[in-house]
Amino acid sequence: MELKDNRQKDLFYSAVMLNTDINYKTFIDLIDNKAIETYRDIADIELLKEIAKGEIKLKPDTVVKIKKLIDSYSDIVKIVNKYEKIASANNIRVVSTLDDKYPYNWKVQSGMPKVFYTKGNIDLIEKMTFQGAVSVVGSRNPSKYSLYATDQICRDLGNKGITIVSGMACGIDRQAHISSVNTAGGTVAVLAGGVDNIYPPANKDIYDLIGTNGLLISEMPPGQMPLRQYFPSRNRLIAGLSDTTLIMEAGVCSGTLHTASFAAIQGKEVFVLPNNIYYENAKGGLKLLEDGGNVLLGPESVIDSVTRALMFKRMGMGSSAEISFKDDKDDFAGQIDIDALRELAKVSPEALTDDDWKVLITDALTLKSLCADELCSVTMLPFYKISILLTELELNGTVCQEKGKYSLTFV
Repeated sequence: MELKDNRQKDLFYSAVMLNTDINYKTFIDLIDNKAIETYRDIADIELLKEIAKGEIKLKPDTVVKIKKLIDSYSDIVKIVNKYEKIASANNIRVVSTLDDKYPYNWKVQSGMPKVFYTKGNIDLIEKMTFQGAVSVVGSRNPSKYSLYATDQICRDLGNKGITIVSGMACGIDRQAHISSVNTAGGTVAVLAGGVDNIYPPANKDIYDLIGTNGLLISEMPPGQMPLRQYFPSRNRLIAGLSDTTLIMEAGVCSGTLHTASFAAIQGKEVFVLPNNIYYENAKGGLKLLEDGGNVLLGPESVIDSVTRALMFKRMGMGSSAEISFKDDKDDFAGQIDIDALRELAKVSPEALTDDDWKVLITDALTLKSLCADELCSVTMLPFYKISILLTELELNGTVCQEKGKYSLTFV
C-alpha cells in the first residue's frame, strides 16, 4: 500500500516512532545526509528501498533500521489503519510541525513532537500564541488551601484571556481545568496517552467538558494507553506550551517537579505557591523557592511574566506578528502590526497618528491594567497627550477606569 495522504504519513511517522527502533537520531542522520527531506518521507516505501541499497553515506545503524522497517512495512501500515479508524471515530485531528496550527512555543523549543493529536477547540493554539498561556500543576492530593488558590488564580488569569494548561490529573490539575474551561482564555489538557483515552477514568466529566469547550492534546497516537514512562515526557509538553509555570503544591518526590525543571530548562519563569513548612506535601515546592523560584502571591506577577514572554515572542516572530483587536465600537478592528508601530514610535514618534497611539495604548493594556503614569512610561508620551487619548478611548467604550487604573472593556 502506498501512502500519499499527509495525514496518513503523519500517522505512519507516529507508528514508526512507537513500534520500531527508529528514533530522532535516525531522522537527523537521514535528513542531514539528504536521504529524505522531511519526516513524512519515511512512509515512502520506494525511497526506503533506495536508502537500503547503501549508496547514500549514512551510519551503518541507520541503514540496518531502514531495512528492518522495509520488512515490517505492511505491519506498520496495519497500525496506521487502526490509528485512522480510531481518529475518525473520535473526531481526533492530526497536527504536524509542517502545519500552520503547530504551536509557536513548540517551534522554538528543541525536543518537541513532529506530530501530535488534538480533540476539541483547535483555535486555542493560536489564542495561546497571541494572548499567552500558563501551565498550572501540583499534587494529586492537595490541601484545601492549594485548591482554593488554584481556583482563584486560574479564574483571574483565564478571565484576562490567558489559557491555562495542565495534565488532567486528579487534584490541582483537575481544579485548574474546571476553573478556567469557561473563561475567555480557556484550558488545554495534555495527556500521556492517546486523546481518546480518559485517564484517570474518574475525570471523565472534565474530559468531556474540555473536549467540548477546551482542547485535549497528546503526542501519543489514537488508541495508545497512558503508560508510566510517558508522564515525564507529557510534562515537558505542558511546560513547552506555556509562557510561565505555576507550582501550586508539590512533595519532594513529586512528578510536578519534572514540569518545573522542564520549564526552567526552556527559559520559562516558575512561580511557587508558598505553603506550610511543616506540611510534607509542600516541601518540594518550598525547595523550589529555596533554589530561586518566584513566590506566587497572586495573579498580577504572573500576568507581568506572561506580558514579558509575549513581548519577546512578538520580537522573535518579527513583522509577521499581528495582533487582532476585536471591537465593534471603534476603528481598531482588523490586524495591526504592533512591532512596526513600536519601532516607529522609537525612531519617528511624530509620524504616528492619534489612532496609532491608541493602538499602542490598547496593546499595553491587553493583559494588565495600568495607570496613566505607567502608560506614559510604556508609550513615552507626555501626560497631557495620554490623558486626551484615554478620555477618547473611554468615550468610545474601548477602556474603562477603576481606582485610577485603566483596563480594556473587550478583554
